[in-house]
Amino acid sequence: MASSAAPVRAAAAAAPAVFVLLWASGPLAVQAGLPHTTVPAFLFLRAAGAAALAWGVWALVRDPLPAGARAWLRLGAVALLMQVVYQGFFFLALAAGSPAATVIVVVALQPVLTAAVAAGAAGARGPALWAGLALGVSGAALTAGAGLGELSGGDGGALGVACAFAALLGITAGTLVQGRASGTGLWASLALQSTVSAAVFAAVALAGGRMRFDWEPGLLAGAGWMAAVVSVGATALLYAMVARGEATGVTALFFCVPPVTALLEWAVHGRVPSPVEAAGMVCAAAAIAAVRRGPVGRPARAGRPAADRRADGAAAARRNAHPVRRG
Repeated sequence: MASSAAPVRAAAAAAPAVFVLLWASGPLAVQAGLPHTTVPAFLFLRAAGAAALAWGVWALVRDPLPAGARAWLRLGAVALLMQVVYQGFFFLALAAGSPAATVIVVVALQPVLTAAVAAGAAGARGPALWAGLALGVSGAALTAGAGLGELSGGDGGALGVACAFAALLGITAGTLVQGRASGTGLWASLALQSTVSAAVFAAVALAGGRMRFDWEPGLLAGAGWMAAVVSVGATALLYAMVARGEATGVTALFFCVPPVTALLEWAVHGRVPSPVEAAGMVCAAAAIAAVRRGPVGRPARAGRPAADRRADGAAAARRNAHPVRRG
């Protein structure tokens, strides 16, 4: 039993690092693919590819589909928030001319909002939480090279910053709603959400006459990487960690994305991080150590399913009604 549990524990321990690495690779894939198409068309390719892959996995595992109207509504809300609002407005912020550094820093504020909501619901953890969040925001800002001037608008103007904040709200709300979801399997959820987002982006691209592609290797590599590695691999890891952990600690991992993206740019394009970016990496690492120390509140103790507890209660009631005679 112990030997079989060891690989599971090792995989759970490695999941945060793998998630950050996969998620941080997204900007490089977008840089490769976006010059060969339009924003809604690229988003459609990403979502359609992710849907095809997720449905393929679901056909093998057959995890549960949503049961009941409430589960379907929750799934639709997560799809719109994380797959459409976040992804769409993130790309729109870049298309509006807002610097990538500004968008990254704004979205890096997600754990701050998540912590505020979680603290209001379950009680804050104290100074360590807020110190970690402050370090994370500082690290993301330093690494991205964004100062307060960029956050006030930068070259992208009010529209770009508004889109970045809309993306921030989308991924924060989507993560919180996903964390409360129950009963729907991970792969069923991911497949259905990707299908919804593919339909939305297809309608947007077709309505605007922007479903155009230059079928170059860069587009195929970029869209394929975004679909398989980021939208399926990284997002499945994110959902799995949210399902088994506390939302603030999981979303704090996004603080590591700008530093890791900088390292990937150095590895792929030879761009050496500046001393300021290196300082940001140190801040981000310290933030993760602080924010992931423990849950915001005390999580519910794990137990058996409610159906089992109800069955035990019914059995106890029958025993009380008809006590067994002893000897």
